[in-house]
Amino acid sequence: MAAKREQFAPADARPLVVLGAPRSGTTLVATAFAAHPRIGLLMEERRGAMFRLAGGKIPAVKLITPNQVELDRRWHGIYHLVTKLGWRNIDYRLPRSRLSLRDMAARAELNALCLIRDPDASLAALRRREKWNERVYRDILRRTYRLYERLAMEPRIAARIVSFDRFVRDPEGQIRLLCAWLGLPFDPVMLEAPRLNPLYPEATFRLDKTAAAPARPDATDTELAELRVRYAALLARAL
Repeated sequence: MAAKREQFAPADARPLVVLGAPRSGTTLVATAFAAHPRIGLLMEERRGAMFRLAGGKIPAVKLITPNQVELDRRWHGIYHLVTKLGWRNIDYRLPRSRLSLRDMAARAELNALCLIRDPDASLAALRRREKWNERVYRDILRRTYRLYERLAMEPRIAARIVSFDRFVRDPEGQIRLLCAWLGLPFDPVMLEAPRLNPLYPEATFRLDKTAAAPARPDATDTELAELRVRYAALLARAL
């Protein structure tokens, strides 16, 4: 009788990474692809377990930038000191993942879905739901945009910019385009993502979340103006 052999993901299947700043829609998009029968997706797993996924599915993981993963920096034991001291305005800069994106790409070429959301709406959501300060919120977006800009030059990472607003307004159209890019057939179950969302379940895609928060009237806010310019450049690359 032949010995049983554990079946891991196909050698030619590119692992998938879903990336995005906090409150940018990563959980919703990741849930849509986790529902696909050919994808095995882990939520915010930071020790490289997707490379040990059994069952022959395409391995995938959702990670938050920059506080969970960065391009070329990984978790270091000394970071425990910062987290124990509770320095929240610093610890978001310390990636929790034991693997950087380049570490992952050294194991297998990656596909990356890079979520962006209108910066005014992103900042408004961060202010409502997180406990950092305004400087940190803006730096999170700045670091996320810089990561996406750098990914365009990574030879082993194929990155696709995904607009959260477009995804929510036309989920089927966006999912079909992304499935085609990944070389996968569209599956209608992916449209059940709002209901299947493990953290924020909803009955349907909520269009009210696509409306940008009112822009601040301060014309001297050059920092916010720069974020909007960088967002616009990324949006021009999105599906």
